[in-house]
Amino acid sequence: MARRRRLRTFSCFPRQAAEADTQKSVSDRVIEDAGSRAQFPAVAAADGDAIGSVGMTGATVSVGAVVICGVAVTIGFGVALAVGIAVGALVGIDALPRTEQVHPTSPSSSASSGIKKNRFMIRISFRFFFDSIPAIAGGYTLAGPGKLCYTAGMRASIEFIKDALASLQKSPNRALGQNFCIDGERLSACVDRMQLSETAIEIGPGLGGLTELLLPRCESLTAIEKDETMAAYLKETLPDPKLSVVRGDALKYRYADAPAPFSVVGNLPYYITTPLCSAVLKALPASFYCMVQKEAADRFFAAPKDPNYGPLTILVQLYYDAETLAAFPPDCFYPNPEVQSVFVGMTKRTGVPDADPRKLFVFATELLSMRRKTIKNNLKQYRNAADALMTLNIAPETRAETLPPETILALYRLLA
Repeated sequence: MARRRRLRTFSCFPRQAAEADTQKSVSDRVIEDAGSRAQFPAVAAADGDAIGSVGMTGATVSVGAVVICGVAVTIGFGVALAVGIAVGALVGIDALPRTEQVHPTSPSSSASSGIKKNRFMIRISFRFFFDSIPAIAGGYTLAGPGKLCYTAGMRASIEFIKDALASLQKSPNRALGQNFCIDGERLSACVDRMQLSETAIEIGPGLGGLTELLLPRCESLTAIEKDETMAAYLKETLPDPKLSVVRGDALKYRYADAPAPFSVVGNLPYYITTPLCSAVLKALPASFYCMVQKEAADRFFAAPKDPNYGPLTILVQLYYDAETLAAFPPDCFYPNPEVQSVFVGMTKRTGVPDADPRKLFVFATELLSMRRKTIKNNLKQYRNAADALMTLNIAPETRAETLPPETILALYRLLA
């Protein structure tokens, strides 16, 4: 009978009382809540455990934030300390009251509701805590009134790119081939493999994702940027005495005037990859590292008879040792391009040919301009072409696209 009475008592909670309860003062609810817990001790214990768990979570998170802040202040991050304490305090204080507002309406639902609310608050607490770690660790710096910005090593990230573009009130210019690399880890790994000279030239620095990684590795860095807004932003946000920002067209830059030895690095605009690579390679830098479309990179490694085999192939394979440093799928960029990209590295060989690379490039262009014609027809302008072909044992009916780079170099030397 006692058991039936308890069930009847529980089933007699009127819905109007539950609705009126929401309009009562906090103190009245606390008093009634205490009575409810006395009536249902098992529920009270479960709910109390849930509240205690959240309270401990908030306290643990707060202590964790303060401990990390202690490490931060030792390193000297005063701003990070203030942010960490504020986040930790808010997390610890905010977790407990929200869980205490869970008012049981039944023995079975009280425990489950309390646990669900408890788990929700734990997720929120940890989310705030981990979101505060970059600030505590010094990953952010103030970049204007009330504005946070990533520091060195973080520019090649989607967060930084979007924040910088928003601050400039600018969208990526597709006409200039602006696809910003957002995979900082992969980009940094490529830079670690570079053999840079003390003097370096960067093509298309944009917002400085690659620039900030190059600066510690060279004594002088010239960044060529065509976009006026980007050039001004780079000067303002990277005030390094080793950096010289030049606003101009990379195709018109006189690379041969750079003090040798020098290196060239860049995330090249895809629509001018071939002429830009030709302009750079004809100046014979000590090393050349470029992010290009995969199909364009195939020209560096092409073999005779390959459709990608051309004048650019001749220069690369005669003067450089080339390798692919890493592949960059479309999701490594913002906005995502519609092509696959690769980062290619080229280092000049020790025993390079003594031929002028500019004149050799012109000769190779003439020789390979009409790929389906015989080499005899492509060399009509040279009076001694027949003798040169005979000397090298090349049949007049041979097509130029079948000749390896070394044979084309030998033919150039005889005809130049």
